[in-house]
Amino acid sequence: MRKHDLISSAIWFFVSLLILFSAPKLGFGSLSVPGSGFMPFLAGAFICLFSIATFLSALFTKGEEKVVLWGNINYFKLVTVLVLLLVYIFVIDYVGFLVGTFLLILLLMHFLGSLRWLPSLFGAFATTICCYFIFDVWLRTNLPKGVIMSWVS
Repeated sequence: MRKHDLISSAIWFFVSLLILFSAPKLGFGSLSVPGSGFMPFLAGAFICLFSIATFLSALFTKGEEKVVLWGNINYFKLVTVLVLLLVYIFVIDYVGFLVGTFLLILLLMHFLGSLRWLPSLFGAFATTICCYFIFDVWLRTNLPKGVIMSWVS
């Protein structure tokens, strides 16, 4: 596993450098009015940091670990997440961002994350509100309102 971590983290490091050097060509903008290159630059910076951390961790780990890469995959959960995401993509324009995201996170946390209803409801609500403030209020993107919210406003 150590050799695989060294190789993959080196590859991701060079990919992140490509992103970091390409993003400024799109324009950064500012924190209040982010440009097209702002998010790719942040993503590239995070990829760079994580690849360095993985590389250093693999470099200083002693011995070779025997790990079966695809041994413990729960295929039911994998397929369920993919189906939920596909349903989310197709219904978000109809139900809107707030309702769709809340239901998606709730289902993922309760049924796939095995959390009880109260923590799942709180987590789905908190995640939805945080995403709403980040994307709608701070970044001023146009999130789908859905049919219900269109009737209200």
